[in-house]
This record gives sequence, structure tokens and C-alpha cells, in this order.
Amino acid sequence: MKQIFGLVGPSGAGKTTLILEIVKRFPTTVGIVKSLTTRPRRGAEDDAFYDFVSPEEMTQRQSEGRLVQTAEYAGNYYANDRETLDALLKEKFGIAALVEDGVNNFRHAGYHVAVIKVMPFHHKPTEDEKRARADEERALTHVPADFVLNNSFEPGGKEKAIEHLATYIQSFAR
Repeated sequence: MKQIFGLVGPSGAGKTTLILEIVKRFPTTVGIVKSLTTRPRRGAEDDAFYDFVSPEEMTQRQSEGRLVQTAEYAGNYYANDRETLDALLKEKFGIAALVEDGVNNFRHAGYHVAVIKVMPFHHKPTEDEKRARADEERALTHVPADFVLNNSFEPGGKEKAIEHLATYIQSFAR
């Protein structure tokens, strides 16, 4: 089974953008680790990252032991289905935006996660107080980084970060 590349960093660090760019660049070797969620769909981009389920379906899957991890945030539940994840990792490397506890949960469940710490520069921190507090709390759980990626929000910074991330990921595909 292939490993998961877990992008860890604060809200607004560019994790989603980086993931989408890497999957475009490596469509046959890297796939998005989709999560289940009970939250409402917000837009078309959500479909790449989430499968939407009812609270009852989430509870059913959990009682059947099908979930790798679960988390509650803002009244909604998030989880990863073991069967879906295993199917992806048989064929491709996985890539996901993760919080520190998520990395630990995946590792505890037997998955290999390479932690990519995304360090944003020249960006405006989130103004959403709830997300800012959550970022601070999550950062208290230290997970050592396997790779540190500087993501500058100045012109050319995103492209440079994508190149560095692509080079790192390619080193595993050999």
C-alpha cells in the first residue's frame, strides 16, 4: 500500500491549492484522500475532497468499524472510510490536508503518512476567529515534519512551492 502525503499548516496556508495542483500534475500517481462529512456541500470544489453523508450513515459506518478516524467540528462530523482509503492507496499515493491529530490517527490505524509542513509567507491570516483559535489549538499537538514547504503569497511563490512539492513527491515515485 502506498503512503499518504499529509499537508499540515494553518488555515489559509494554501494546502487546498497545492493539493489540486499536485493532482493535476500527477493524475495517475497521486489521488486526493476524500473525507466523509455531514456538513452541507458549499460548492463544486467540495466534491473533490468530500463525500457527503447523513449523520445516520456516518453513525452506521462507525458502528460497523469502517472509519479510520472521526472528528467533530462546528457541529458537523468528518471521517475517513477505510475501504475507500485502501482502494486509493492500492493504486496511488494519497494526498490530504490534515491536522496534527489526523496524522496521528492515520498512523495509529497503520497508514504511513509523510508530513509536509506548509509554512505560509506574505499572506493575511484568517479573520475567522473560530478557525484561528482552532489553528492555535491544533498546533499544540506537535507532529515532526518530514518536509517543510515554504508557500509565499507573493508573485511566483505558489509556482515555486508547487515545484518544490512536486520534486519531493517524485522522489517517492521512483
